[in-house]
Amino acid sequence: MSAPGIPPNIAQRQVTYHLQVAGPLLMVIVSKLLGYVFNWGLYGALAVQVYMYYMSFPNDRTGIKTLVFGLFFVETAQTILITHDLFAAYASGWGDISQLASAHLEWFSTPILSGIVSCTVQLFFAYRISVLAQSKALGCGIALLALTQGVSAIVQGIQAAIINDFAKLQTEARVSVSLWLGGSAICDVVIAIFLCYYLSQTNTSFQATKVLLNKIIRLTIETGSLTATVATVDLILFFAFPKNNYHTTPALTIAKLYTNSLVLTFNSRMRVIGGRDGTHTSESHELRTTRITAPGVVSVHNPIGSVGVAPIRITRTTDVIGDVKNDWDDRKDSAYTLSEGYHQSRNRADTSV
Repeated sequence: MSAPGIPPNIAQRQVTYHLQVAGPLLMVIVSKLLGYVFNWGLYGALAVQVYMYYMSFPNDRTGIKTLVFGLFFVETAQTILITHDLFAAYASGWGDISQLASAHLEWFSTPILSGIVSCTVQLFFAYRISVLAQSKALGCGIALLALTQGVSAIVQGIQAAIINDFAKLQTEARVSVSLWLGGSAICDVVIAIFLCYYLSQTNTSFQATKVLLNKIIRLTIETGSLTATVATVDLILFFAFPKNNYHTTPALTIAKLYTNSLVLTFNSRMRVIGGRDGTHTSESHELRTTRITAPGVVSVHNPIGSVGVAPIRITRTTDVIGDVKNDWDDRKDSAYTLSEGYHQSRNRADTSV
């Protein structure tokens, strides 16, 4: 009994299949894979930012801490979900073309979670702008833009879950995608413009405060431009390539960019000693022996041997920006700013011997 023969066209079929993968399908595979890689990379950067925030600002208000760690939890959930999709498309479902076209859990992890994250961040900045501008109408207008794009993202996610095919989704969900990505880009630009304007109008005599304001303005322009650009690129790719999922590369990074931008703004309050922030402090200390002789009076022994009684007068000057009440925490704050309660205080002691 002879062994079964090899089908004559098996080699040809294998070559043909390989050529199909190397064609347009390869770009589809690469676009999704790049999105997964960028998402993981940005998640690592976010983890570092959150750790720096946790170590540097333990006394921040409960509302701000909840915002930071809540968004980090959402981003962690998104990364877990897209990792599941990556395994389904490139491991357990490798070779099955339908796995690449399927939305898997991306209908929830990408549009819905991205919409929730971006809307939350934009609402936070809308509140800050309303405080700086002392205009509830302006804050409500920006909040309306944020809510519009956030709701549109959720609607687009529901459509993706029902359709469950990227090619069909790009022809049947044009309105929701346009409102989501277009609204997000417009809202980011509006936030950047108004934040920069009102922060630049703040007058202060302290160099450290000027440095902080300039840093926040620079970060606002950079992060606002970045998120708006990515949303615009996503929208262009969505309409320019209606039968491919090239737009998934920027779509998978949007949420991480928003959260990184927000936490980076909070961390901008940190100062590195000896860093390049434009402020320098120089102090010269002289060794003296002091003893208290009466309340508010210090007896100072100078190195040259003279002894005197020196009353100390302390003048306290506080630079306050945006003095408001925090609605999250039913308590008053003496100085409240974009960077959550940042204020600069300097004490000057004049001692006469």
